[in-house]
Amino acid sequence: MTLIKTILVPTDFSIPADYAIRYAVNLASLFDASIILYHTFIPFESGFYPLAQSDKENLEMEKKLTNRIAKIRDVILKSSKDISISVYVDRGPITIKLAEFCKKKKIDLIVMGTQGASSIKEILIGSFTAEVMTKAPCPVLAIPNEYKFKMPKQITYATNYGKKDKKVIQYILELNNLFKSKLNILHIDDKKNISTAEEELGKYKKTIELQYNEIPFSYHHVLGKDISKALLDQIMVDKTDILVLNPVKRKGIWQHVFHKSVTKKTACHILIPLLTIPAK
Repeated sequence: MTLIKTILVPTDFSIPADYAIRYAVNLASLFDASIILYHTFIPFESGFYPLAQSDKENLEMEKKLTNRIAKIRDVILKSSKDISISVYVDRGPITIKLAEFCKKKKIDLIVMGTQGASSIKEILIGSFTAEVMTKAPCPVLAIPNEYKFKMPKQITYATNYGKKDKKVIQYILELNNLFKSKLNILHIDDKKNISTAEEELGKYKKTIELQYNEIPFSYHHVLGKDISKALLDQIMVDKTDILVLNPVKRKGIWQHVFHKSVTKKTACHILIPLLTIPAK
């Protein structure tokens, strides 16, 4: 199984980041993967100080942060000695540096925490997490605060019936070689009537089954004017353990789900891991 060999876990030393680290440790054990604990900071620069002074302060900060992450690594290794864990401190804006680092090190998966609805009003997940998901060159798994690892029994892929769905589904199938979960394909429709929806679902289902005729997918085409609410309500009904999205910047589910006008009530439903798979 070579799908996931290197997992990157960004940390800002917060409690949500700690839960993401714990989840990543379980994944690493399951996939026999290595972990990189990652942090980046904005280097100190000032026209009032000599360059040598700025360099000295940045080196001191880098050393301090490296030691802090190393302590987290050492705690993990006390109970998970078989996992390879390294630490890396970078310099610069995190959304830019994170993407660059992932490409350079060929990261297979990012596992990161998200603050969740309890601390953010009218937003589904943190804007930073959403930005990473749309820019990362690899899949990103966002772990809600206080969520503990468990083997998923059902994975739901929320689709817009896109042309690149097969690539996303192929990744899910490879991931599921170890999870052995039930697989559900969900489409939230805010425009069509029931007869049109059934026709569209039939065409999509036929396309998928031609390529994956031995895979027992379940399908749901749900009508709902508020796409994000209908999506989150449906995954609660289906008892979904991991929700999968393709983070394409276009009109549809992704735009609605991450729009800041999503109500706090809706946001409270997202209590499960959210996996984004870029089909590039």
